[in-house]
Amino acid sequence: MKNLIATISLCAFLIAPLAAVAAPPRTIPLTLYNEFTWNNTIPVVYIYFNDYYPSDRPLVYTYEQIETNIARAKARETNHYGITDTYLYQALDKYASAIAGKNVAVMGSVVPWYESILLAYGAHPTTIEYNKIISLHPGLKAVTVAEFDANPQLFDAVVSISSYEHDGLGRYGDPINPNGDLIAMEKTKKMLKENGLLFLAVPVGKDRLVWNAHRIYGHLRLAALLQGWEIVGYFGFSPEDLEADQLWGSHQPTLVLRPKK
Repeated sequence: MKNLIATISLCAFLIAPLAAVAAPPRTIPLTLYNEFTWNNTIPVVYIYFNDYYPSDRPLVYTYEQIETNIARAKARETNHYGITDTYLYQALDKYASAIAGKNVAVMGSVVPWYESILLAYGAHPTTIEYNKIISLHPGLKAVTVAEFDANPQLFDAVVSISSYEHDGLGRYGDPINPNGDLIAMEKTKKMLKENGLLFLAVPVGKDRLVWNAHRIYGHLRLAALLQGWEIVGYFGFSPEDLEADQLWGSHQPTLVLRPKK
């Protein structure tokens, strides 16, 4: 019993520092407040999450799980983001030639739903996520951001559904950075082959920072996010959306983008 207690104590000692380091701050660091809020032009609401998990406890995407999702995708079902999935289906239908048989990156993932949609469309997806994921399906690869940065590659297309609005907020173990989302968009340009497309969905409405859950993109932040991108098509979006007063990011149209030459 004494050895068991000692082992538990040692495990707690080893895990505690990891949790302390990984946990994002509950409020915006004062030294970064003006950058995050664009000198108080973007209002802030506080709703806190910590969805980081250590690399020794990775998510596992099973073969059965993905095959079930592929069947659901072929039946045009929707998942957690509801009508956003419908917008994505419409976008993939129109630009199927950019997806079928092509290498496609999925930016950010906690369940293999969008990977399964891509598999249903005949794509070869690779998930890129801050936290470790193990894929047991031969059609899906998964790498961490660090692994990708060490061995980058080009893709025919990139899919980012409800992902980039989190970058820089620390919620998923990512570094705190006021421009994390803008940096992610710039990085995506370098991941695409010539004429490659980005299928992007982020919450739109009046500009707002919901710390540390996500950003809402209005006239100010959306313009910055799309700088250097050409809008090829859009699904579920109208200019009036940018005036909507939303908190939870429930409205996420799909934009199809290409880097400007």
